[in-house]
Amino acid sequence: MNRYQDTLDRLRFTPEQKQHMTDRLMAEAERPAPHRALPFRRLAAAGVAAALVLSVGVAGATGALGEVGAAFSAIFGPSTQTEIMDKIGYPVGGSDTDNGVTITADAIVGDTYSYAVVYTIQREDGKALVSDQLLARAPDPETDALPLAFQSYDAALQGYRGGSSGNRWFYDADPADSALQFVELRTQSEPLEPGLLTVRFQDLQVYGEDYATCTTLTEGSWKLSFQLAFEDASRILLCGQTFTLNGAEVTLNAVTLSPLSIQADYTVSWAGDTAVDWIEPLPMSITYTDGTTLDLSHAGGASAYGTGTVSCQKGMIFDQLHPLEEVASVTVGDVVIPVSQS
Repeated sequence: MNRYQDTLDRLRFTPEQKQHMTDRLMAEAERPAPHRALPFRRLAAAGVAAALVLSVGVAGATGALGEVGAAFSAIFGPSTQTEIMDKIGYPVGGSDTDNGVTITADAIVGDTYSYAVVYTIQREDGKALVSDQLLARAPDPETDALPLAFQSYDAALQGYRGGSSGNRWFYDADPADSALQFVELRTQSEPLEPGLLTVRFQDLQVYGEDYATCTTLTEGSWKLSFQLAFEDASRILLCGQTFTLNGAEVTLNAVTLSPLSIQADYTVSWAGDTAVDWIEPLPMSITYTDGTTLDLSHAGGASAYGTGTVSCQKGMIFDQLHPLEEVASVTVGDVVIPVSQS
């Protein structure tokens, strides 16, 4: 039985994830932010489609980011290695237009469990989509996330019925043009299979100064469909080790690592209080071959209680991409897994 079935009400989240869940359930758009964790939820399942389909309204609109590296430079950094991007990603180029505004899917990157998509949004007449005053309100100096939201947004992968977590926000990749960008980072609870991803957008909105209210900036309904068919560069590390976490025995079932993301699957032997959080307390980190480390303890995840055990997943999409040749080891709990020997 799928370990996520009938257990969504038992999922454990960090306080940040709980806040995002509340926002989602209240049907409010999310506040743009650089964080990677949103609550797991069920994705609507689309019908089976065998062929590559692009729902195209206006293809190749000006201002769209054509190259994979260019599309993701604002997300993973301008120094993102072209070789990695070319291996795990590809340009999309499908567009849809409504009420004089075009949304274009620029590019996608992905691996076993995660994917990221960048979209460009612009007016057909070439005028600015938002005012300079709104652009100046970017709340986060690191990401330049803009105070914008869609009234509703949904991404459905054909045939997929597992859980998913992620985040999305707006930013301005090139202040010299009139277009804006929207990125979604998403991690699935089950391995991704090639299939059709259908994305729906409704009404572009702007947050008030207090982020408590939204005002519609542009009414519209946009739909894009495109194929998930990237090359998976993930590596499954040698696991099966046990360690202790908060007095309980933990078995490390699998660690899946790629240049884009990491995910750890583990089982906790526990028959006690179901309110215990087994995600946030788990230490996790990466050590690179140059001796530097990346703390992943803040990564999000989910847990499902069974009879005497808790099945857990913890992972995240990285802020910067690194080839696996630069990774020396992954540490989960007190278990150190050499990557080069896996």
